[in-house]
Amino acid sequence: MTTDNGIENKQHELITKKTGAPDFFTGPYSSWQKGGVENADKMLRHYFPKGSGFSTVSQAEIDEVVTRINNKPRQCLGFKSALQCAVEKGLLLDVAS
Repeated sequence: MTTDNGIENKQHELITKKTGAPDFFTGPYSSWQKGGVENADKMLRHYFPKGSGFSTVSQAEIDEVVTRINNKPRQCLGFKSALQCAVEKGLLLDVAS
């Protein structure tokens, strides 16, 4: 698992313990080191083009888009969704689909 150094990744050791996947931290401003993050940004940009003003987007709209993305089957996950994989690995215990 490759992450950046943001505070949102402070429990990386717990995720590694649960999944067995080693984690790696990228350097600042090194987008080429984290292809998964860039891919996620690309998926979000499909719904919110660059320059979109988020002051006009509701939290409900953002939640809907994130739900769509998390439920999208992906070839790299054996045509499972990221949400399915997270549940299977025990990372999410109570999920409303």
